[in-house]
Amino acid sequence: MDLALHDRDHGYYARGAEVLGAGGDYFTASDVGSAFGSCLAAQIEEMDAILERPTPFTVAEFGAGRGILARDVLDAVASRGSGLEERLRYVVTDTSPGMRDEAARQAPEARVVEPGAPGAVYTGCAVAVELLDALPVHRVRRRAGRLREVFVDVDASGRLIEREQDPVPQSSTLAERYGAASREGDEAEVCPALFDALGKIGGSLDRGFAVIVDYGHVATELYGPAHPRGTLLAYHRHRTNEEFLLRVGEQDLTAHVNLTALEDAARELGMVVLGRTTQDRFLIAHGILAPFDEPDADRWNDPARVRERLRILQLIHPAGMGRTFHIVILAKGVDPRAKITGLQDPFAR
Repeated sequence: MDLALHDRDHGYYARGAEVLGAGGDYFTASDVGSAFGSCLAAQIEEMDAILERPTPFTVAEFGAGRGILARDVLDAVASRGSGLEERLRYVVTDTSPGMRDEAARQAPEARVVEPGAPGAVYTGCAVAVELLDALPVHRVRRRAGRLREVFVDVDASGRLIEREQDPVPQSSTLAERYGAASREGDEAEVCPALFDALGKIGGSLDRGFAVIVDYGHVATELYGPAHPRGTLLAYHRHRTNEEFLLRVGEQDLTAHVNLTALEDAARELGMVVLGRTTQDRFLIAHGILAPFDEPDADRWNDPARVRERLRILQLIHPAGMGRTFHIVILAKGVDPRAKITGLQDPFAR
């Protein structure tokens, strides 16, 4: 999976920006308009105030893709007039050279760096949107009462095939800890790479916050009866499939994030878990529904306003992105009692 997605020459993400959007294989929240970035900017401004407005305040976006979210956040901060614009330093990183080139074009104010490039530890906010779901996973199965791991092999004709063997220690340890593939016949994914990925995010923070946005479940749900074959999927031209060993480097591979493991890893790395919420609640708490309160009939019926409201509905619909995506907010060197608007229940009375 790591080679299929991240090989510098032949991996899926080496293709750059063409994999995203209407002409690619899948959408992200930023492809649905600027509302997500605007709400994230509001949250970042609140975090800036909690940190007593440091100079500079750095936003480091991991897995930034084409830089569209960076563009939306920068534009929103500039329009809000909070004073953060003059102190804001935006850093983006992505494994794909093509994505980094596009991010530099989209957000020329941002500093674009390669993953693993040496950099100063900063004060501010780390952001990772749909980064963890693309980490390589290990597939495990319960067969005849034993845990087996699904490896990739090559047959005599050179075709990629699955081959079951005893699991490597990392896989068996995570499967036992979180209950992956605990029932006979079940299949699941575990992600040893999660700890290292989160370590890089947290390790770049001297003091501040991390905002993690991804689709996933707590361990009891991820490894429960609702997912007997796991969650690994391939995306090709906006359609899902389970042909994981076909079109290698030409389709996306993704698995849902174990949110329990994510929060455990954060604590083990010395970060505080401030909370977790769903995307719809986070966005509604930050006022994304304001365009629905338009009192002027002419403005309400303006085609651009109608399109804006339809895009917002895509982001918050409970049967779609609204409840599929979760937002986990972590902190380092911050009072754990800090009030984070995005974590408040917008429906509380």
